[in-house]
Amino acid sequence: MTGAAQGAPHVHSGLDRGISSPRFATFERAAEGDANLARDLYVWNRDLAVAFLADIAILEVALRNAIHDAATAQWGTHWYSNPAVIFDDRSTRQLSTAWNQLPKSVQRRPQDPDVPGRLVAQCMFGFWTNLLDAGGYRGNDPRRFSTDYDILWNAALKHAFPGGRLEARHERARILARSTSAAAAEEEPAFTRGWVHGVCKSVNDLRNRVAHHEPLINGVPLNGQGRRMSSDEAHRRCLMLARMVDRDLAAWLVANSTVPAVLGCRPRPAPRSAQAVPPT
Repeated sequence: MTGAAQGAPHVHSGLDRGISSPRFATFERAAEGDANLARDLYVWNRDLAVAFLADIAILEVALRNAIHDAATAQWGTHWYSNPAVIFDDRSTRQLSTAWNQLPKSVQRRPQDPDVPGRLVAQCMFGFWTNLLDAGGYRGNDPRRFSTDYDILWNAALKHAFPGGRLEARHERARILARSTSAAAAEEEPAFTRGWVHGVCKSVNDLRNRVAHHEPLINGVPLNGQGRRMSSDEAHRRCLMLARMVDRDLAAWLVANSTVPAVLGCRPRPAPRSAQAVPPT
């Protein structure tokens, strides 16, 4: 713990004024009403978010480059405009948003060789994650139709995850070692589009939470699943995704990530001292 919450009362009041009461209440509940511990937890939460963002800054670029390279190998440098690549409305909107963020001078020369790299850099983590989803609808009635992203996956995108098959086997072994139930056996991970999407989506949920400065002390809500992922599990998921994309990258993250160190110094309540024995 940095000890940033320690100090004179006027320093505390400055921090307190910068945090809304509803927001701080989350930390007060975790601290069981101890205001000093709540402040320590708030600053620790910031440190954890910074540590996660540092890892995701590396991982996100690696993911988008891997998908871009796989798509380029199949459909050419301007793969996103290839008629064979049929996006659903969600992906189309996300791509258009990224395109509109490019300078007008770049938009006026869409076929130039430097444009794909510029566009890829503007696409958010969510765009790449959604390319691994099942695919949604495109167009309006009477020409509204569903897209099938398994086509994109089988043609190209699976090649963005050379370590995916091995990682799925390791995850399957981990799950089966923890449970012998039939339900666990039925849910064994396999290297499929859907499984890879689930891993990417959990990392994207983490990214969005830390980017919006939301608390991590109670875990990361997984969008659409009605459950939370612990911070330890979130870190494990980041490394899992890294190993699928590039095992050397994963090794670098293991050696350089500060997440484990921050997780290990979460502020805790002081041990309750024994009742003082009155002098005789």
